[in-house]
Amino acid sequence: MVALIKGSLLPEASVIVTTRPSTEAPKRFFQRCCVVLGFEEDQVKEYTTKFYKDSEVAQKVYDYIVNNDNLFVLSFIPLYCYIICTAMAEFFSSQPNNAGESKSLELSPPRTVSEVYFCYLFTAVKHHGLKGRTERSTPRSEVLSLAKQQLMKLGKLAYENLLQKKILFDKADLENYGVTPADVQSTFLCHILQPIKEETVEMFSFFHLTVQEHLAALYCAINLSSQVDIIQALDFWCFGVRPSSSTAAPLQNLHLSMDKLESLQMFTRFFMGMLRARLSGHLEGLVHSPIEQEDSIPNRLGLWFRDQFKTRELENQVALNLLHCLMEFHMKEATSFAAPEITKLNLSVMDVNPAFCLMHAGMDPNPLTCKTAKNNVNQKFLSFSLRYNCLDKQAAILESAILKSNECQVKKLFMCGNNLGPEGGLELWNALENNNTVEELYLDITGITERGTENIVNCLSKNTSLKTLTRLKELEKRRPELRIIANFVDDLGLLQAYLDWVEEIRTDRDQMDSVKNADALQSVLKGLQVAGTMEKGANAEKAKELQTKIEELLNYSTEVIRGK
Repeated sequence: MVALIKGSLLPEASVIVTTRPSTEAPKRFFQRCCVVLGFEEDQVKEYTTKFYKDSEVAQKVYDYIVNNDNLFVLSFIPLYCYIICTAMAEFFSSQPNNAGESKSLELSPPRTVSEVYFCYLFTAVKHHGLKGRTERSTPRSEVLSLAKQQLMKLGKLAYENLLQKKILFDKADLENYGVTPADVQSTFLCHILQPIKEETVEMFSFFHLTVQEHLAALYCAINLSSQVDIIQALDFWCFGVRPSSSTAAPLQNLHLSMDKLESLQMFTRFFMGMLRARLSGHLEGLVHSPIEQEDSIPNRLGLWFRDQFKTRELENQVALNLLHCLMEFHMKEATSFAAPEITKLNLSVMDVNPAFCLMHAGMDPNPLTCKTAKNNVNQKFLSFSLRYNCLDKQAAILESAILKSNECQVKKLFMCGNNLGPEGGLELWNALENNNTVEELYLDITGITERGTENIVNCLSKNTSLKTLTRLKELEKRRPELRIIANFVDDLGLLQAYLDWVEEIRTDRDQMDSVKNADALQSVLKGLQVAGTMEKGANAEKAKELQTKIEELLNYSTEVIRGK
């Protein structure tokens, strides 16, 4: 395989490799990398329709997914769509309950990702693992109690191997945790663990990596029983700070290197969701004793999140993950402590869905949807950077709703290098007509054409707060005090920002795999060419440096594609 990829074997052959996104594939040997995007919206509806025999149930589930953006974003990945539909089945069943009969889930339909996975797990336990031992009316706590021993074995297997990034297990691995291959075939484990034939050896893996992460989180939520243990665990999982002393099982014999912390991000989100489930009494049957000082845990965790945003220089992905964790924890006491300290968020150059990244910046603990975004999304931020994220018109619509809010505090908004288009531009101008907080707006390379500037003069002439805008000279006559940057080469700060971005790509050539980065570099190069020859000075020197570095990057990319 290595010889084929390197080209020392069959050098004229084309090699296609499929892999999970998290796999550290040797990208330098490949000329092109593609991302499989999954379902489109109409395919999500088609899948949901085919999943359920009852068309009425299918429609109810689809409507619920569409109206919950947390689930809607997930549903575009086919396997997640399967998990969501499985988790939803019991909530929207068209079969009426008998008199006095209550649903065993005793929960509302899931709203967060961790709730979806918990319902999926519960369904697997009840309908596939406990056949003949439970009925529809069997209390949830009794169902979980019957499966507790197996779940704890699985959870420990999932957690301890997750720390080592191990996802394949042989027979001996299972037996070390009290799980036998026979169990996999005869119980609900067949929907959790799956056998895999690797030549002559039978291996096992969890149904999906996220299922392993969720079971690991469930195990930790059950086995961490003090505030100190919970805080030490979060310090370790998020920042690699090893616990000073603890007798809790999840904090014993820890084997994790700092370079693997990023692999625990989804797990930490699941943990926060499962911790909330425990505090809400939804894990009865799995736990029998309360957490020490349980009532004060949401406040204590709120203070922990506040301190991370207040005292640490958080990387983009780490900051976004902490916001995800707050979203999964979903408790007002925690967000009320953390929210005031989150005044700046940088989501630049990140592969995130536009609605997803904006909504998960929300400080409101209630379910976030596009319909309610104007009331509870990033009004608290003073500076909000969304550069080079392939954001489209929908992101502009969502952001405009935020700017229209009376609670908006955003002063700097960076949306360079996206694809807002003319419709997106019109949305923003309408929002800025009455906005009185935004002072700097950066919109170069956003696909806003002449049609997208139809109402800008009227709208922005009524705006009293804007001080800097990166386009549209025609506003100078109406707003002489407004500094308008027609081309980024006119502004030393913008030139330096572009240089910093190019340097980031230079040090991480994998970013050149991204089509959006290559296109953005071409756009910046065109902007430099439009500016033409400049007189000597700091701007001219930086513009020349920027042009040279971009040309080097683009030439490198071309050479890779040609296979040199």
